[in-house]
Amino acid sequence: MSVRVQNVTAEYIMKCDDDTFVRLDVVLQQVSTFNRTLPLYLGNLNLLHRPLRSGKWAVTFEEWPELVYPPYANGPGYVISINIARDIVSRHAIQSLRLFKMEDVSMGMWVEDYNTTTITAPVQYIHSWKFCQYGCVDNYFTAHYQSPRQMLCLWDKLSLGRAQCCNYR
Repeated sequence: MSVRVQNVTAEYIMKCDDDTFVRLDVVLQQVSTFNRTLPLYLGNLNLLHRPLRSGKWAVTFEEWPELVYPPYANGPGYVISINIARDIVSRHAIQSLRLFKMEDVSMGMWVEDYNTTTITAPVQYIHSWKFCQYGCVDNYFTAHYQSPRQMLCLWDKLSLGRAQCCNYR
């Protein structure tokens, strides 16, 4: 895997869930507004989010002893710059990457590690609620929990120039 990332020519990588509809045009437009020479972490960011200690997403104190998670973008869709991705891959290759059971929190942890251990410029943490975590809002960048039928509807509306949600399953 590290050879592939080292040879990739993309400047940014976007992660999204398979039930997330992405307006790639506006995501690319958004990315282009930031300083390309600085590392970027773009999404719907959680700041000072505390681990849930009960329920479906429960985390034990053994798994996460800290009181709060590092800043992290919600999992349905976010963007990282290639320099962050390369750092993650290189640390994984030498088995120095801390692993955690929640992918979005893991990414936040790895970005924070990158930010504190590299001598390059600090990471641009950019928040936008338009990277929707729960469903869809009009003028979205991403819409989460979308069924195939909803995705077709979203595409049809975009084809007509309207970034509006489709509120049916």
